[in-house]
Amino acid sequence: MKISTEVYTSKINDCERFYVEYFQFKIKFKTEGFIILQHKKYPEYELMFCLPNSPFVNPVFHPEYNGKGIILQFEVDNVEQEYKRLKKLGLGIVVDLVKEDINGYHFTIKDPSGLLIDIVSY
Repeated sequence: MKISTEVYTSKINDCERFYVEYFQFKIKFKTEGFIILQHKKYPEYELMFCLPNSPFVNPVFHPEYNGKGIILQFEVDNVEQEYKRLKKLGLGIVVDLVKEDINGYHFTIKDPSGLLIDIVSY
């Protein structure tokens, strides 16, 4: 089974730039109002972004993501190094670097659509 994530947002172009610039994704497919991003090193990792109320999807998918109730988790080898890299690039940190028994050593940022990204090392 392959799992991918699709986010309905009016900020498709901002999300494209965000993941390409900061997280080594590339464009796999792009058309007006829809994009598939694929990770360069791990091509099985894909993120999709679609405009809300898109005419080519079922109306059940039309509402725009409201920034609540879901997070992406990126597991990295060195969370401190990733924290310093992203902070130096000017990304806002939502949850500062912290060690927790259950959640590991992690910090959290937010993408342009409002999706939270928890970056962790275990």
